[in-house]
Amino acid sequence: MPAPAPRGRDLSWALVVLAAVPLVVHSLGTPLGEPFADDFFFLRRVLFPGPRPLLDGGGSPLYWRPLGRQAYYGALGEAIVAHPRAIAALHVALLVAAALLVHRTLRRRWPGAVSAAAASFPLLVESARMLIGWPSHFQDVGALAFAALALHEAAGARLVTMLAALLASLLCKEVGVVTALLVPWLPVGEASRAWRVRATLATAALVAAWGAAYVAVTQHAGVGFAHQFGGGAAASGASLPARGAWAVAHSLRSAFSLPAAPGPWDLPVGLALAALLAAAVFVFATRPAALARLRDARALVLWGAAWFAAATVPLLEVYPAWSAQRCVFASAGLGLAFGGLLAAASPWLLAPLVVLRLSTFAVSPPGSPAITPQPPDAGGEFEYRQFARLQWFTHDTRALLSERFPMLPHGAVIGDHGLPLLTRHALAGDLALRVWYRDTTLRWLTFEDYRGRWNDPGTRVAAFVEYQPRGPRPLALVDGAAMADVFEAGERMRQAAWADAAAALERAAQAQRDTAAAVFLGLVASKRAVCELELGERQLAERSAVRGLELWPENADSRYTLAELRLAEGAYARAETLLVEQLRLHPEDAAATQLLERVRRDAQARTGH
Repeated sequence: MPAPAPRGRDLSWALVVLAAVPLVVHSLGTPLGEPFADDFFFLRRVLFPGPRPLLDGGGSPLYWRPLGRQAYYGALGEAIVAHPRAIAALHVALLVAAALLVHRTLRRRWPGAVSAAAASFPLLVESARMLIGWPSHFQDVGALAFAALALHEAAGARLVTMLAALLASLLCKEVGVVTALLVPWLPVGEASRAWRVRATLATAALVAAWGAAYVAVTQHAGVGFAHQFGGGAAASGASLPARGAWAVAHSLRSAFSLPAAPGPWDLPVGLALAALLAAAVFVFATRPAALARLRDARALVLWGAAWFAAATVPLLEVYPAWSAQRCVFASAGLGLAFGGLLAAASPWLLAPLVVLRLSTFAVSPPGSPAITPQPPDAGGEFEYRQFARLQWFTHDTRALLSERFPMLPHGAVIGDHGLPLLTRHALAGDLALRVWYRDTTLRWLTFEDYRGRWNDPGTRVAAFVEYQPRGPRPLALVDGAAMADVFEAGERMRQAAWADAAAALERAAQAQRDTAAAVFLGLVASKRAVCELELGERQLAERSAVRGLELWPENADSRYTLAELRLAEGAYARAETLLVEQLRLHPEDAAATQLLERVRRDAQARTGH
């Protein structure tokens, strides 16, 4: 491998910075930095008065990460809520700083371009987008940044600062616990063997002290691990080799921006990597100079592979749940291994490697601004599309509420109606509402809970956040009084008090201010059609039923009403079509089933077949 260029003429660091450009560009279109889900547990701890111990999960029952949680949210909690994009920019800066530290370290041994290609590996991983976009992932960003600083200090044989950086990395996230012992043996720099032995002993003592503290926290603060909760408990039924193979395979796939599930890019990427490795082997076999460079780079290549393997070991704990950002820390070692191996054969082999990684990065799914009714099919993996979907949902909910309610009275209740699947947890129960308004008395009421106590005087909902599958915006507000009138109408309909029900529905329509709430307004129109039909107002019923379908085609009443009207006219085929469509949308509709049987009987009696 060519000798490193003199530092004064080396601008290869700019290549590392440029590697962050695709990362940022491919992340656009998502409200980066917007807090959601776990963030609200940590923000609650720091934004409201109360004890703020360091020896617990910081608001979560999982893991002890005081620097990545308590310290981070304590210092930046207000900014996370008020200026989320600034937080995303901070995460980008920290990832770039980590890559620059690794680049500066490698420059002691390798040429600038080779060092840049290896150091930028974590920046060209599609899952790094979640690291820059989600405040909670400072745990990963901080662990990587401080680990990079520890490597830099180890290369300079600076023991105290190396240990401090390692401790900071471990206090951000425990992913580096195994790799910590590798840091003193980074085969870069002029540290003596005696220094490395002393540094290893000191690191072992540091890790032991951290581990003892971790055990104490888990025992006395109730902090647990992922495998103890939910589906992760399935890990107990899988062998250690099976979990290890799962972790390595998923980390390798994620390091090349491939999804966890097999896909169309698997074969091209596999062939390209095989071709690169075959080319390197051919060069080593035919060129003695290349083989000599490999012997020179061997220690660092093997060290990088060991880093990747060691950083993958903690992932066994989360089996079988996968989220690709977990591979970013490990990918730093993979960059050293791949970069060193290919560059030893020929630095030109790094170019197709970079092109391959840019290509797979570019074709990875973008974050969509649409809040889809269902999460993307990612084979059980939590990935960027679902991340963006949840972040947009939280962002739009916050914007919608703040526009209507700059302030909320103490004890106010906000509800939801028809939310898309697997989004409600992004609000962390009541916590999102309380963090946004800085009021611990606010409550979020699910529609299921509201349904059972809508007429309870203590359950007065200010407004409902309603999902709109169509229309100019995905969310709208339904006034609490309007929703209460709809439930009142339902009671009157069950009592066959059709005029009273129609009057309640009229009040609901008048009380509803947000005209974008098409689902709710379609519901009102369709129920009004039922009342008008029962009152003998057939033309009004027709008009209301059609209006209900225009506003919300999936409503449960319009097609039934129209089918009744078509049946009365003797239009049996049209009535049957409406009812078949109704049962496709609502297979549990017993009344529609009975009406369909009646339509078919009447049609058979009229036509004789």
